[in-house]
Amino acid sequence: MALTPEGSSVPLPAPADPLPALKVGFDGRVPPLQLSVMTVQNIFAVTGMFLFPAVLGTSLHLALSVVAELYGATFIVTGIGTVINSAFGLRLPVVLGPWAPMLSGLISGAKIAGLGGAFGSMFVASLIWVVLSIPFAGFSVVASLGRLFRAPVLYGGVILILMTSLTDVTVVNWIGTPGTAAFGKASWIGGGIALVVTFAILALSRGPVRSVAMLCGIAAGVIAYALLGHVSFARVGTSPWLFDFHLFPFGFSVNPVLVVLFFLLLMTSVSNSLALYNVTGEWSGTELGGRRMAWGILGQSVAAVAASVFGSFSSTTYPSNLAIVRASRVGSRWVTVTTGIVMIVGGSILKFDAIFVSIPSNVIAASAIILFGVLAMSAVESLSRVAWDQLNFLVLGPAFMISIGGLFISTATLAEFPLIVRQILSQPLLDGPVLLVLLHLLVNHVIRPRFAATAEPAVAASVPVPSGAPQVIA
Repeated sequence: MALTPEGSSVPLPAPADPLPALKVGFDGRVPPLQLSVMTVQNIFAVTGMFLFPAVLGTSLHLALSVVAELYGATFIVTGIGTVINSAFGLRLPVVLGPWAPMLSGLISGAKIAGLGGAFGSMFVASLIWVVLSIPFAGFSVVASLGRLFRAPVLYGGVILILMTSLTDVTVVNWIGTPGTAAFGKASWIGGGIALVVTFAILALSRGPVRSVAMLCGIAAGVIAYALLGHVSFARVGTSPWLFDFHLFPFGFSVNPVLVVLFFLLLMTSVSNSLALYNVTGEWSGTELGGRRMAWGILGQSVAAVAASVFGSFSSTTYPSNLAIVRASRVGSRWVTVTTGIVMIVGGSILKFDAIFVSIPSNVIAASAIILFGVLAMSAVESLSRVAWDQLNFLVLGPAFMISIGGLFISTATLAEFPLIVRQILSQPLLDGPVLLVLLHLLVNHVIRPRFAATAEPAVAASVPVPSGAPQVIA
């Protein structure tokens, strides 16, 4: 069978009586009790909301009151983006969450131009992405990029790179770091129980309980953690009631170099989301158009603008929440709309935020290992649709090796490079997707068609002339 022009996929025979990936479609609804429990579970799954404000505060020596407001702003901004992308335009069951590369970018930017300069530069970069993602009737940059990302080698490859790089968020965070309060048998055993319970429910159950496997795992893990260690909710009592809104709380200035840096970091969140949009559409048999995906990136970019204004993190489509969708087979976007609303309301009440922040992050990370693994295998499933040959090996192989290899470059080595180069080398979702797209365009849009064109005359020349047919002698 001939390859398609892009060498992206070949038709595969359907298995006998295939089960749909989703039992509840995007526009479907679930009972109120299941809706409520899945909403809470979705909030727990956004681990960045509980980790990043504390990491930023510790790295930059911010006051505890400032860190508390960072938590509120993060909840609110995440909720805004989630509601926009679940209810309007994109209309997929996605939850947005703080983007890890942006955390390192803000820390680096703050050391150069202060937090005011970092957030001001992020604001300008976010506005650029808003313009690029507007789905104009004639042409949209992001819509064109979205159409390109329909190739399984691209969206499957990006998700595989993402899941491999996120072992730092899951496995490493579960094990912990020596010298910290979260390092020890309480975290290991509590996280282990959370992992086993999550796995057991997903493997053995077939009813509605399957849709709350992660929440059940976290609950069991926290109980074990409390018996062996210490879980304190004292933060709830000391936290203020309401979030005190301030526009640009750290001031406002713009640094051109940081604008470029944040534009590139936002580009990584765009490629992540486009890949996840496509694999989510695949679960329901829906081919998403470029304009629909552009609406999703527009909502995400608007949320990034809001994050800059409130002093928080830009967000992206969160893989752990989509892993819940795949594992539970419940794809209702009304679950994620409700999740976003609760985040917005809850983020305005700092005591509400403190409840979630008090849960040991090691336990949450351990439970997420199962769900991230499910999503990684979904990427493998998508990649199985690729017509694998020597050329497509050259598309994904180098991009995967270079992007993941950057994780192993030592800090001392990275320190020898300029800021933007350091970020590119250390962020798999920055160099990996860009290299993957460039190689896909080069190999499948330039090299492969030329090979096909030169092969056709040779094939024609090798066809035998039927006996009795007139022969033309040159």
